[in-house]
Amino acid sequence: MRRTKIIATFGPSIADRETLKNVCEYADVIRINLAHGTWDEDEKYNHKRNIELIKKTSKELGKPVAILVDLKGNKIRISDFSDHAIDLEHGSEIRVVFTKEKETNNHEIFIDAEYCFSQIEVGDRILLDDGLIQLNVKSIDADGRNLNCMVDKGGLLRSNKGFEVEDKIIHRSGLGEEDKRDIRRLAELGIDWIALSFVNEASDVTQAREVLTEAGSTINLIAKIERLEALKQLFWIIKASDGVMVARGDLALESGPGELTGLQKDIIKQTIKGKRIAITATQMMESMISNPTPTRAEMTDVSNAVLDGTDAVMLSAETAIGKYPVDTVKAMHEVCEGAETYQESITKNEEYKFSEINKIDEAIAISSMSIARNMEIKAIVALTESGSTALMLSRYRTNIPIYAFTRNEDTQRRVGLYRGVISYQYEFMVNSLADVIDDVRDELVGSSILNSGDLIVLTSGSPLRVSGGTNSLRLIHI
Repeated sequence: MRRTKIIATFGPSIADRETLKNVCEYADVIRINLAHGTWDEDEKYNHKRNIELIKKTSKELGKPVAILVDLKGNKIRISDFSDHAIDLEHGSEIRVVFTKEKETNNHEIFIDAEYCFSQIEVGDRILLDDGLIQLNVKSIDADGRNLNCMVDKGGLLRSNKGFEVEDKIIHRSGLGEEDKRDIRRLAELGIDWIALSFVNEASDVTQAREVLTEAGSTINLIAKIERLEALKQLFWIIKASDGVMVARGDLALESGPGELTGLQKDIIKQTIKGKRIAITATQMMESMISNPTPTRAEMTDVSNAVLDGTDAVMLSAETAIGKYPVDTVKAMHEVCEGAETYQESITKNEEYKFSEINKIDEAIAISSMSIARNMEIKAIVALTESGSTALMLSRYRTNIPIYAFTRNEDTQRRVGLYRGVISYQYEFMVNSLADVIDDVRDELVGSSILNSGDLIVLTSGSPLRVSGGTNSLRLIHI
């Protein structure tokens, strides 16, 4: 059983139902990035239609596939090219124009971000597509609102890629009105996770939470860590959010390549201690956009994230626009499984000292894992409404499988992002815990997951079917 979860990004490469279904065989979460695509219902591949397609595919598979949606955020992005991409050669000249026009020819780069124009100076280095493309500002035309640049580092530049200025913060902070509108739309569509871009402080997360509350939604929030500034507030950002994403593309532009690996490890460790979900993202198998197999360096990168204890690893362009989306997600699945064979031996002495335990279900989870790690426990079964106990159990990195039995479909999908947790739909039609145990036994033994006589830990609440009510654990021979 693979314990590390896989997030695959939706895009043209997996937009047909059969390919999406094959990707979902391995992926646990499908991500939609609102920076690409449209809400326009006249367009065939609009966001609403894509969300409905993912939900339908999940039901057809009989697998609870969660949906994570990235908001656009305040990240500055270039506009569309008429041919969707341009090839920039080293040493060539290109003009960057600040305008509200949405589509350009293949000879200029358009940007709708007038507010940052005055912050750019001659000699500044422009970073596009997470720094893969680099331009040097040679002169500035203030009247025409454009930058005359030379290409220092060339390559294929696609539409809607990010725009940065080296050593300068040019983004607005806080939650924009477009993001608020998108949050309300997503609340109506019932997705599972929302990722917030360029979170610098806890109040950025709180603003989004307030919009969700007004919409009557309990969608979980992921804070994307893309700025060194955010690391100063990381403790409070973790407390305010439901999870953290190490967004390595933008983070690397500020930290430099030497520090990035250490930052990744530290962010993941702090997030786990803070009882939240950790996601590692960006260019994990980038070469598979055009190649059918990953490089050895990419396999090592994914393995290191697994050994760091990340809950999930994420594929972006590899599945969204890549030539081999199914091969890519399968390769990531195999690499994760391989790395996990070493996980327990490396981290078995690691004890996470949580800063505060103020809920009964948290205490039950910690006690359950302590017992499981010191006895021949084959599995931990959590009877859960909200998934809170399953989350706490998953904060310990062990090879002990955790099975979450829930009647709540939202919970079933949500726990699919928790490392080491497998969810089961269970209606709790009986009132007796003894009858519930019989049903759990029938499911796990009947599915050949466990054998009759195996010792398990079972956590539950009394009475049953009460959210946040886990207050007991039992050791049971099934």
